[in-house]
Amino acid sequence: MDAGKLGARVAIVTGAAHGIGRAIALRFAADGAIVAVVDIDMEGAQTVVGEITAGGGEAVAYDADVTDSEQVGVMVDAVLDRFEKIDILVNNAGGGAGLLGKTAPFKDQTEDVWRWVVDLNLHGTMICTHAVLEQMIERRYGKIINFGSIAGVSGLPNWAVYSAAKGAIIAFTKTLAMELGEFGINVNCISPGAILTRPTTRDWTRGTWLQRGGEPAEVAAMASFLASDEAGYITGVNYLVDGGRTLGPLR
Repeated sequence: MDAGKLGARVAIVTGAAHGIGRAIALRFAADGAIVAVVDIDMEGAQTVVGEITAGGGEAVAYDADVTDSEQVGVMVDAVLDRFEKIDILVNNAGGGAGLLGKTAPFKDQTEDVWRWVVDLNLHGTMICTHAVLEQMIERRYGKIINFGSIAGVSGLPNWAVYSAAKGAIIAFTKTLAMELGEFGINVNCISPGAILTRPTTRDWTRGTWLQRGGEPAEVAAMASFLASDEAGYITGVNYLVDGGRTLGPLR
C-alpha cells in the first residue's frame, strides 16, 4: 500500500466497528496509517481489520469501553507496546438515548439515561484523550479529533442531553487546543449532520441545503485531512459536515 499522507502514523479510532468510525478506519488505512480499531463489538472490529488487511493495510482490533478508564488504559498501553507511539486519536464513539430506545423530551427523561449519554459521549472523549496525552506531550506531536454534532451547535428536540454533551465536547476541543498547542498537538472537532450510516427509506432532500444525506466516507475525508500534516496550522476548530443544515431554515 502507498505510504500516503498518513504514512507511518499510528491512529486510534474509537467506535470503529460500524458507521462513521468504520469509514474513518478504512480511510486512514488507505492513506497509510496503522489503525487501532477500538470498539466493544469485537466481531465488528475484527471485520473492519479484515477489510483493511485485505487491502494491504495494517490494523489491530482492541476491545475497550471508552467509559471505563481502566479498559482504555489497558488498550492504550497495548497500542504503545506494539507500535511504540500514538500519533492520532479519533474520539468517535458516542450516541444518544435512541441507542437505548429511550429518546424523549427532557421533562420525561430519567437520570440514569442522561448519565449514560454524558458518560458515553463527554466522559468517554475525556478518558481516551487523557490516556494518550502523556506520550503525545513527550513526543511533542499529536492529532486529536473529537466528535460533536449539529445537535451540539443548534440543539435538537428530544435530544437535550445528547445536545448538551456534544456542545460540551466542542467547548472541550477549543480549550484543549489552547492548552496543548505549545506541545505541538492539534485538537479539532467534527460535527456531522444527517449521515447515512445504515440503509434508510427516509427522504433527506428537504433536510439539508444540499438536498441529500451525507455519506460516512465524506466525514472520513475530513478526519483524514485533520489527521494529516496538511492541517498542521489548524487547531481548536469545529467543522460542520452537515450539508448546510445549520445555515438556517430551509425554503
